[in-house]
Amino acid sequence: MRSLSRYRTVRNLKRDLNTHPSAFTRGSAALSLGQLKDSSVLEPLVQALGDTSPWVRGWSAFSLRYLKDPRCLLPLCRLLGDKDEWVRQQTADTLMRFDSDLVDEVLKDSMRSRNSLTKSWALHVMASRGNPASAMDIVPMLEDENRPVRLSAVRALYRLGQTTSIAPVRMFIRDPDDHLRGAAAYALGALGDRDSVSALCLALTDQTPWVRRNAAWSLLQLGEGLQLVASMIKDPDTGVRAFAQEAQNRL
Repeated sequence: MRSLSRYRTVRNLKRDLNTHPSAFTRGSAALSLGQLKDSSVLEPLVQALGDTSPWVRGWSAFSLRYLKDPRCLLPLCRLLGDKDEWVRQQTADTLMRFDSDLVDEVLKDSMRSRNSLTKSWALHVMASRGNPASAMDIVPMLEDENRPVRLSAVRALYRLGQTTSIAPVRMFIRDPDDHLRGAAAYALGALGDRDSVSALCLALTDQTPWVRRNAAWSLLQLGEGLQLVASMIKDPDTGVRAFAQEAQNRL
């Protein structure tokens, strides 16, 4: 009787997911199907990744983490470029939960996509998985034509903590884009790059507050240029002043 009841439950949830006019009901069905951890629900959940409602796409991506079936990796990676940020986040979180090395291979393919969102989120997932060997696949993305992708690549490299990737990151400290300058200023401190001290000291004069802030933070992390950081005590930015005060306390 229990198996019959479960069969009926799965059948009814599949029907709701596929045909119910309410996006709320379809999304709820997707969530419930995933929690059943039944391999028979893989196909309807993968199909629902293409639903017109972000609510349904997001919960379908969420539910696939319960199955961890490698057959859903490619459809999930395609969803990294979804126009809805919540859907992208649920998709990324699900991909992070896969243990298979196949995930990294699929992510590499995603980084060759023409969609900048897909590439950026693939970089985010790859860094979150924490495989140091991924750095060699991320470095080429520093030259991507899209600024958000280059920014994601810088962030991915310092999150991996790979000091071998410092040199290509260092060049962004003088980039025309303030987001890239700021990310590089933070990354150089996070990666412990003492060869960048002079560049970080120069970044303390940057016109963008958060670039100065990140440069000050990095110099504090490196224990270098403390007198120069301390001299920023009258900077207009409260974050820079806080780091300047910390530098004064260390002197």
